[in-house]
Parts: sequence; structure tokens; C-alpha cells
Amino acid sequence: MTKTEIKNIKTHIKVLENMLFWEESNIKIDALRYAILSLEKQIPKKPKIEKWNPALCSCCGNELSESVGDGYYNHFYNLEVCKCGQKLNWDDTE
Repeated sequence: MTKTEIKNIKTHIKVLENMLFWEESNIKIDALRYAILSLEKQIPKKPKIEKWNPALCSCCGNELSESVGDGYYNHFYNLEVCKCGQKLNWDDTE
């Protein structure tokens, strides 16, 4: 994903967040919140990686590794999207 694409997504998120203040309908407010959440998940985020622990999705906490059995974990570096829909950025996570 390019910096321009990320910038465009962030701009759209701000527009939707501003729309939350204009709406009076709870259904429309919920729809806007879901749209914002969905757009935020399109911006790749680095998994949380701590020594001797599995890699975790920064959005939902889902494990993105499997245990080798000796305290080490194989991280799923080829995984581009978590089950929750969050795009992943594995660059510079080691």
C-alpha cells in the first residue's frame, strides 16, 4: 500500500468522523462507526511481537504464530490479513 493510499484512507476516516456529529439517527451513527473501523483496518499495522511470545494482531490480539515447542515461535510472516480483517505489516518486526 502506498503512502498516498494510506493518506487517502486517513482523509476519508476524518470525513466520516466529522459526519458522526451531524447525524441524529442511531442506525446511521452505527453505520458510520463500522465504516470508520473498516477503513482503519485497511491501514497495515505491525503485529505485536515480544520475545518468547507469539506475534499478536495489534487490532484484535489474535495469535499470528505457532509454537515450536521449545519456547520459540514461528511467525506467519506470509499472512497479509488477520482473521479480523486487519491488514498486517511485517516489515521491521524482527
